[in-house]
Amino acid sequence: MNNRERFKLTMMFKPVDRLPMIEWATWWDKTLERWYSEGLPSILIDDGEIREYFGLDCYRQIWIRAIGDNCPAPKTYGAGLIKDIKEYKEIKKYLYPKNFFDNIFPILEKWSEKQKKGDMVIWITLDGFFWFPRQLFGIEQHLFAFYDNEELMHQINSDLVEFHLWAINEFCKICTPDFMTFAEDMSYNNGPMLSKKCFDKFLAPYYHKIIPSLKKKGIIPFIDSDGNIFQMIKWIERVGIEGGLPLERRAGTDIIKIREFFPKFKMIGGFDKTVMSQGEKMMRQEFERIFPIMSQGGYIPSVDHQTPPDVSLKQYHCYVSLLKEYCEKAAKVYSDIYLHK
Repeated sequence: MNNRERFKLTMMFKPVDRLPMIEWATWWDKTLERWYSEGLPSILIDDGEIREYFGLDCYRQIWIRAIGDNCPAPKTYGAGLIKDIKEYKEIKKYLYPKNFFDNIFPILEKWSEKQKKGDMVIWITLDGFFWFPRQLFGIEQHLFAFYDNEELMHQINSDLVEFHLWAINEFCKICTPDFMTFAEDMSYNNGPMLSKKCFDKFLAPYYHKIIPSLKKKGIIPFIDSDGNIFQMIKWIERVGIEGGLPLERRAGTDIIKIREFFPKFKMIGGFDKTVMSQGEKMMRQEFERIFPIMSQGGYIPSVDHQTPPDVSLKQYHCYVSLLKEYCEKAAKVYSDIYLHK
């Protein structure tokens, strides 16, 4: 069974020979700095090459960003680029870059060949309808904009969804992603950063515009949001989003509870990254915790965000070895259950 077959069947809640073995996020620079000092070959600088060095499945991601490379940067972290419609119109020439694919098409063509053979799973990330206005307004002013700048909020997301529809069509001229993520980060440890009313008014209309197009092309839509997304799942399922990641354990996200209340919600992540530096015993204990969900389909275990720099190269090798062991064991359990349904 190849990588694409494993991914697709897992997402369809069907049996596989083993669960996909992935690291969905790239590694922190400090993590890699440590690993290079501990023996990771210095010639490995590409994330895909590093994944394969560790024996993980071949997955590739491209983030189609709506802010161009030449856009002015905020003055400080979390600050905004605009305050009103006038400033939005002034900065718009730096947004929604139609030259995004100029240097990417040759890469996509190479990836497409591997994808067709089943060797590579390809996914894209798009700026979400909470994430992108926050980048323009800045963190604090964005939250006020739901009440003080409604017209501009809608204008931004209307322009954004048109850019996304164009980008998806351009991407699919070369290859069709197997799944995608909307970058949102709109939850924290106590739940969503916005109300359902604001979600329904400012985000849902634009999800409804794009998700049918994604599904028509066979692209599975996920949401990428840090924090505890449990309360938000019923909102996003209504607009057609089928899954979520990274499912941060320390933020209160409980994949067992999610599966109980939302049995068809697809999941990636959920493995508590903070136990990785504590050795094999604690990592094995964490795999035992998530094993019941691993053996039900519709779930790909992975670190619940980027592997932190307190994890040694030796410990990460141990993690990957355990990941393989449990992915194989879970697939066997699920196959036996599935065959006897």
